Amino acid sequence: MQLIKGYVLVVLNLVGELWTGFYSRNPDFYDKYSATQTKIGYIFFVTMVTLATVGIASWLYIRIY
Repeated sequence: MQLIKGYVLVVLNLVGELWTGFYSRNPDFYDKYSATQTKIGYIFFVTMVTLATVGIASWLYIRIY
């Protein structure tokens, strides 16, 4: 369980860093060419990342225990 908590914390930190940036960098610091045209696209992306994270964490939990 400790491993899953650490993994989730790292993923949340990376996602937060991507959008907020360290020392108030804007998201364009990482990628100047990507653009979210709609809120639906943004929500879809965040949902897919969340599902992937939960899926990987579940798979690791099953494999370890």
